[in-house]
Amino acid sequence: MIRLVIIEDEELIRLGISTAVNRESNMTMVGAASTGSEGIQLIEQLNPDLVLVDIGLPDITGLDVIDQIKHHANLKIIVLSSHSSQDIVQAALEKGANSYILKKNNAGLIIEAIKSTYDNKNFFDPDIAKRSFQSFFQPQRIKGKCYQDRLTRTEIKIIRLMSGGLSNKKIGEQMFITESTVKGHSTNIFSKLGVGDRVNAIIKAKELGYIEDSLKVS
Repeated sequence: MIRLVIIEDEELIRLGISTAVNRESNMTMVGAASTGSEGIQLIEQLNPDLVLVDIGLPDITGLDVIDQIKHHANLKIIVLSSHSSQDIVQAALEKGANSYILKKNNAGLIIEAIKSTYDNKNFFDPDIAKRSFQSFFQPQRIKGKCYQDRLTRTEIKIIRLMSGGLSNKKIGEQMFITESTVKGHSTNIFSKLGVGDRVNAIIKAKELGYIEDSLKVS
């Protein structure tokens, strides 16, 4: 049974998602909060498997919530947002979010995102993923050079850990290297894949076979 907590300030959205979740035989919404602070307390009390977090909350941002959650609990996080900005998506992934979906989507897609994320598969909103694909055919040029080299073993391990939603700090801890070293490898990865951020890197790495089917694209 997948145990979830939702942190969302809009009551109708909170109720709609909770109702959809509780209709599923293998998942249950064990707690719901309208503020970030209340949500963090619920997570500490209930220890769920997965949390749905809105980016725009009335007290603290969803990014701050993710940051605090990741410092105290090892659970999966889906960002639920009305914002599709690449910068916001990137910031959420850097903080430790596993998946990112838009509020406009129906309950069926949200349930699919929950199942995929619980199974250790990143799930990005189809609109975000499709926009990211557009950059694949224009490799990034740095100082006049177009980087198309293959990833090293270390870089492959890092991109795979990225696809699991780990922050640079967590990746460093797992690989026994410093966070700054991870950032350096990440820069090389982005250059070689011809992308500028984690979202595009994960999608491109999957496309090239560096990671398994860890991203759902419709």
